[in-house]
Amino acid sequence: MLSEKIKGLPDRPGVYLFKGKRGEMLYIGKALSLRKRVQSYFQRREAQSERSERMASLLSQVLDVEVIVTDNEIEALILESNLVKERQPKYNVVLKDDKHYPFLKLDLHDPWPRLQVVRQVKEDKALYFGPYVPATTMWQLLHLINRTFPLRKCPDIRGRRHCLDYHLGRCLGPCEQSVSKAEYDQVVERVRLVLEGRDRELAKQLEESMHQAAGRLEFERAAKFRDQLLTLREALAGQKVLSAGGEEQDAFGISIQGAEANIQILLIRRGRLVGRESFTCGEGLARTPGDLLDAFIRQFYLRRRTIPPEVLTSHPMEDADVTARWLSERAQHRVEVRHPQRGRKARLVELAVKNAEIVLMASLKSTAGRDAALEDLRRVLAISQIPHRIEAYDISNIQGMLAVGSQVVYEDALPRRSDYKRYRIKTVSGADDYAMLEEVLRRRFARVAQWPLPDLILIDGGRGQLNVALKVARGLGQRELPIISLAKEEEVVHHPFRHTPIALPEGSRARHLLLQIRDEAHRFAITYHKKLRGKQSLSSILEEIPGVGEKRRQALLRGFGSLKAMQQATIEEIRRVGGLPSHAAAAVHDFLQALAE
Repeated sequence: MLSEKIKGLPDRPGVYLFKGKRGEMLYIGKALSLRKRVQSYFQRREAQSERSERMASLLSQVLDVEVIVTDNEIEALILESNLVKERQPKYNVVLKDDKHYPFLKLDLHDPWPRLQVVRQVKEDKALYFGPYVPATTMWQLLHLINRTFPLRKCPDIRGRRHCLDYHLGRCLGPCEQSVSKAEYDQVVERVRLVLEGRDRELAKQLEESMHQAAGRLEFERAAKFRDQLLTLREALAGQKVLSAGGEEQDAFGISIQGAEANIQILLIRRGRLVGRESFTCGEGLARTPGDLLDAFIRQFYLRRRTIPPEVLTSHPMEDADVTARWLSERAQHRVEVRHPQRGRKARLVELAVKNAEIVLMASLKSTAGRDAALEDLRRVLAISQIPHRIEAYDISNIQGMLAVGSQVVYEDALPRRSDYKRYRIKTVSGADDYAMLEEVLRRRFARVAQWPLPDLILIDGGRGQLNVALKVARGLGQRELPIISLAKEEEVVHHPFRHTPIALPEGSRARHLLLQIRDEAHRFAITYHKKLRGKQSLSSILEEIPGVGEKRRQALLRGFGSLKAMQQATIEEIRRVGGLPSHAAAAVHDFLQALAE
């Protein structure tokens, strides 16, 4: 019997696991005393009105309790965090996997490192920076690095020659040994300093290098250092200075409304506000905002490689000392967790809370929030009626091959999955996204009788994609149909009657809704594309690549035998085995590498 089992639990530190009737994991928690903590859930069980609705729902489903005893509270905290991450129980605060957010990867084990945008951290000894939330912060940083420090962009330099990036001064040309290893490594180290937020240290290095080059009368080289220094100072000028002391801190602020919570993290490096991250989650079983912050912080830093010496929280945490000791062990340096109540640090967490409140106001989870988002969207786009039905389109392909299109539908700001459509591109050969989009839209408009037109069409892309959609709609007599596009990197809206794109405020309901719909169209297209890729044999994959005829296909199949073996081959090996010209071998190599991503 459950009550007897609870009475017999040990009075020791550990982790408890609540299970349902099928043995499914409902909730995982830690305790200094397993017996006292678990008993506290089931005391006065008849007084359910005093408990939250969520707590009552959990307790009504618990049919078994399992415990794991640990030597101390720190071990219990580590075990709990890992189990929550691994099993993702229904009633825990679970921080979703970071693969949805981009990282920047710098592999120092590569002889000629390059900067890559990736969605998942692997245990491959490379350096990972991020995740970047929102993604715009990463694209801005990447733009700064690419125009300041000319690292290579191509995935593999073997068999390559100087490309356009080299001639435009955006690459140092390691493919043809146009740069020494020492000089290239120096540039890599400077990129690393930028990514680690050590901007002042880098600025000092660049200034010294500029003066040294000028002293050697190498004026062209000195001018390059000067330009890099000016670009860096320009970027630094845009960062808000919060402290002259140069502190390194993460400030956490939380706002809770009903069953929904938003947590904002302000990232302070060298006394400057260098970034902000936002997470919306359910309140879990937290009794106080401090409890929710404690659970969230453990999940947050379980996925982080860098932890600052000071973590500030907007609400007091009961287990702050235990969490601080755990963070110190992970960071391998002293970490303090503080709840400041006055002064500059208190104002910092207040700012984080204010940001969290703004984000919750923009939430789409409530009916009122959805209605407000649609009205906000109608006003921003200056359209005559509220867009109750919105259709969004995206294209996915690899160098024009295995091309697909997606159509997702939202009604009253909620996905209507029964109306989603997938398109296999039939009439377009080669990498022509515009023509692919045109085909998808023509096929959709051809079925107006079965599928009524929406109140708004959203295209994933920029001005070019918008113009294609407008051409198709107007060519078929649909001149009044509102159509917009949303650019990925800048996250701005292109409007048919506006020469300049619309930059929606970051906390606005309209922006939140458009990003959600655009991202869903992208996800749906990618999922279909991956499904097609999974069905393709090596032979049929090779048939998709221009310039690879029957004879060369057979040679590649005989020489490599499997897709994995071909993906591991260099351009030169593909050229030699298949008897291909260099440009065709490079196309095969790049296509197969893209398939592996």
